Amino acid sequence: MRTTWNYDEGIVEDVKQYARARSIPAGEAASELIRRGLHAGVPTKRENGILVFAPGPEGAVSAEHVMKLKDEMESELW
Repeated sequence: MRTTWNYDEGIVEDVKQYARARSIPAGEAASELIRRGLHAGVPTKRENGILVFAPGPEGAVSAEHVMKLKDEMESELW
């Protein structure tokens, strides 16, 4: 199906790059990416009637985790 859409700046090049990496047409790549995004299944919950992001314990980031990543990054620089 042919249609005209307006995309954010740069997104067309991202889709073309994705398509080239997989040797598929850009339209097919765009359809695949849109479909994947629509069915991504972001974990959410309702709090006080508002839908909020809820990654669960496996998605939580602690200060300890941040410091470990910071130390790893610093050790790669030196």
